[in-house]
Amino acid sequence: MAKEVEVQITGKRIVFQLADDVKVDEFMRVVEYVENKINKIKSRMNELDSQKLGLLTSINIAQDLFILKKENEKLAQILGRIETLLAPESEDGKLTVSLSS
Repeated sequence: MAKEVEVQITGKRIVFQLADDVKVDEFMRVVEYVENKINKIKSRMNELDSQKLGLLTSINIAQDLFILKKENEKLAQILGRIETLLAPESEDGKLTVSLSS
């Protein structure tokens, strides 16, 4: 059964229906993150209407996501190299590589 969660974002009361698999505490951390982004942008650009503010906040959050994805890809490459160096040689002389995810 869906959970109803009430939050306040930029002073506005919003009620969300959360799916059963969504944890309320994790959802609230996301809401806090979004609100912090909104407030950071508002403090620099006070004259934005709510639509532009929402769009700019979305773009900023997407930018954070892309940065983290890029970092994750770099770390996966480093892990692959480490595993290659640590992998034992097989009987035919080839290296055995197994990637962890």
